[in-house]
Amino acid sequence: MLLLHVLGYGAAAAAILFVTLSLASGLLWLSEIIEEHSRTSKVVGIRATYAIMVLHVLLWLFDSLPFTYIAFSILCHVIYLTNFTSHWPTISLSSYSFIGSCIAVLSDHFIWFTYFSHRTRNARQSMRKFGSADWRPLTGSEAKILTFMDIATFFGVCVWLIPLFLFLSLSANDNALPFSSRKSLLYCGLHDTFISHSTRNR
Repeated sequence: MLLLHVLGYGAAAAAILFVTLSLASGLLWLSEIIEEHSRTSKVVGIRATYAIMVLHVLLWLFDSLPFTYIAFSILCHVIYLTNFTSHWPTISLSSYSFIGSCIAVLSDHFIWFTYFSHRTRNARQSMRKFGSADWRPLTGSEAKILTFMDIATFFGVCVWLIPLFLFLSLSANDNALPFSSRKSLLYCGLHDTFISHSTRNR
């Protein structure tokens, strides 16, 4: 059975490599779409951000998620909206909106990761103490047991979707000239003058 185990590990490694390359190709394709259809992608990004903000409110109303965490997450998405400027999809890496977005996404991920970790730990401890003298039933939102799929879906949609969309738009910065339009026009004029003088001298 040794050979079969080796083949199994090799197949698993090949599958992981295939998924990784497929994911990279998909992200590259999405970044090209954002770059080619910048106006449409800007509208989609803004509307998706507002939709996720509304989704946070619905999660607070129907699933009783903590209000302070929901309010902070909505504030993070308001910060994300500041990146959709008239220069979209070009985003300056030194701008306050981009730096604030980086801080916001890390902070948002940290507080929700802490919340769900604490909630899952309490649920497990309650199940272990079930039937004992010190067992106390969970109340409120903590009484609802969340699965891994529920938590992963929340992080994928409510925490990481818009930051990933902004990250993909950074590929457009590679094709942007590192100077303003006036300097660009001046450079083009000097270049044309140099070419014309070189042609005459020949």
